[in-house]
Amino acid sequence: MAANEVRTASGAGMMRALEAHARRPLFDDPLAGRFLSGWPAVVVRNRALRHVFLRLLERSGPGFYGAVVCRTRAIDDACREALATGITQVVILGAGMDTRPYRLAEMATAQVWELDLPAVQEAKKAAVRRRLGRLPSSVRYVPIDLAARLPDGAAEIHPQPALLLCEAVTMYLPPDAVEAVFAYAGTLPEASRFVVTYMPRSVAEDPRHATWARRLRWRAAYDPDELARHLAGHGLRVVADLGAEDYQKRFLRPAGRSLAVFPGERVAVAVR
Repeated sequence: MAANEVRTASGAGMMRALEAHARRPLFDDPLAGRFLSGWPAVVVRNRALRHVFLRLLERSGPGFYGAVVCRTRAIDDACREALATGITQVVILGAGMDTRPYRLAEMATAQVWELDLPAVQEAKKAAVRRRLGRLPSSVRYVPIDLAARLPDGAAEIHPQPALLLCEAVTMYLPPDAVEAVFAYAGTLPEASRFVVTYMPRSVAEDPRHATWARRLRWRAAYDPDELARHLAGHGLRVVADLGAEDYQKRFLRPAGRSLAVFPGERVAVAVR
């Protein structure tokens, strides 16, 4: 299982690295490619291989690439907006190969906690040391299995507002573990922000996606109104909820990009 999680984290990082070679990239992530190793690094560095890989990816999973790069842009924007309010504490659940603590200037002065499975964290720390020379003092790595343990107390949050990120995690957890994540978000100080991606129930239950549901082991899904009610039960108010149509309107069309976006993951932003 740990090996699968490492591959999943590297796969998302590979897509972000590929976006750096797009004609009009949606975001600037110079570290995603540098954090890769093995065949993903080879593919990203080679123009012909990038072209072939993206064609094969689009054929096997239409819109998956577009969904990853668009959610990355949406979360980058949400992070910048939250940090502009003066937030100086960031907790990243299921951090994987997330490069935001190392590339976003707005996060440079924040204290960051990255929570993930031990094997994923070891791969991440090896990549950080390999490319940055050392682990930054502003980032603390907390090994945790979110499917088995509540995140309460894992990050030593001070009594000031914090930013909590949970990207590409909830759909792979059992519903009770997702509820524990929501409950943890509800314990953060007032004016904290919670940025979370989730699987729409309409997509998860669509028979056309049954093969992907089995292959990717989707476990939890919510309608937008349903998610808002769950979060409201923990004192969180949804202020934004973006999906594939929003990505096309906000990011892709203004950039002149023609890119399919799989509707299987939305980005919600809630305020404590």
